[in-house]
Amino acid sequence: MSRATIQALFLKPAKGQALVDVSAIGMTMQQGHGIVGDCQGHPLSPRQVLVLRREDLDAFNLHAGDLRENIVLAGLPEAEFVPGAVLHGGKCVQIRLTFHCEPCKRIAHVLGRPIKEIVGKRGILGTVLAGGELRCGDAVLVGAETLPPLSNVPYNRFLSFIASVPYAKVVSYKEIVLGMGVANSFMRVIPHYLQKTAPEHYPIHRVVDTQGRLLPHYIPNQIEALQAEGIAVVKLDSIEPAGYQLDLKRYGWRGK
Repeated sequence: MSRATIQALFLKPAKGQALVDVSAIGMTMQQGHGIVGDCQGHPLSPRQVLVLRREDLDAFNLHAGDLRENIVLAGLPEAEFVPGAVLHGGKCVQIRLTFHCEPCKRIAHVLGRPIKEIVGKRGILGTVLAGGELRCGDAVLVGAETLPPLSNVPYNRFLSFIASVPYAKVVSYKEIVLGMGVANSFMRVIPHYLQKTAPEHYPIHRVVDTQGRLLPHYIPNQIEALQAEGIAVVKLDSIEPAGYQLDLKRYGWRGK
């Protein structure tokens, strides 16, 4: 089993803001949520943390933090750094690697080359299975256990997320894009995804819009399916044609 070392640690306090270098003080990982103080922390998110190898930074002549990563590791073989692996760091932290982080325009200015050249090298996203403290210099090992990786194809992640929504709970477009690990702009694609997904194989009837309104144009027999699970649906006579809505505060699922 290979032994890597943490070389740098960064927080993202808010989306679009500069990283905060916490290499000198370390960071706290919260089980099922992510990094304490980081904007990506959420129980539904598959991208709670971004881990990157020092060797991949060096290959592109980049510095720690240039790719907006959270954790920089040195000494981890590329063959062991794969989605599905579980990293063990510090005294008790465990990070499940989910899928490769896609390059985006936010890092284009530091690359000095086409973004496509860094595909598969920007690091791997992950979720926190066990919390605790991480410090620079801590050892990180790849555990013997492996978990299913998440697909790099957004639609496949949509299917995985929908399949995880519990009985008698619903999710809106907002939770779906969060659970897929994609930008909010993907909300406009959700209706297309619903139309191409077989309702007999996936519980798409548990999807509503951001206001809790039902989607009969995309989901057949949604009212009956929700009512069969004990979810109360209210008819809205104030809009044309008449629509239906449920209480998102009561029935909305926001993770474990």
